[in-house]
Amino acid sequence: MTAAELSQSTTPAGGLDLGAYRRGLGWPADGDEHGVYLDLSGDHVTGLRVAAGLGAEVQWWLRLRMLAGPVLATPGSRTDWTFLVQPFPEGSRRPLPLAVEAVTTLVMLPTATTPHEVAHWATAPDPANPTLPQASSVIGAVRSVLHGNRF
Repeated sequence: MTAAELSQSTTPAGGLDLGAYRRGLGWPADGDEHGVYLDLSGDHVTGLRVAAGLGAEVQWWLRLRMLAGPVLATPGSRTDWTFLVQPFPEGSRRPLPLAVEAVTTLVMLPTATTPHEVAHWATAPDPANPTLPQASSVIGAVRSVLHGNRF
């Protein structure tokens, strides 16, 4: 099985609704007539964005170690994956690898009405286990994948 196959979401394409994101996962989500949005600039959730190909390998690496969490896919000229993670502890942030971009904006979360071409889950969140991985785990996985330390 390839990294991309391992990273496919097993959740229906529809995603969750606003209440499930807020109450079920405890995320600071908000919504309007256009969709549901998550603020990644706060103290609850932040994001680390990479290209989809690298993201699939990183998520595979994390799954092997039982560290994987939700990953949002945003198609475009280049499909990006945003790993949703716990915010960096105060004063602990080191420079990110060149392949990683910190996301501190609003992102659209998939719902039953969100077109797949706008946003979908590469790996859906699990309301039964809402804990997000630490940012350092994802960054370490990126470094391991980029430097050939896949196992």
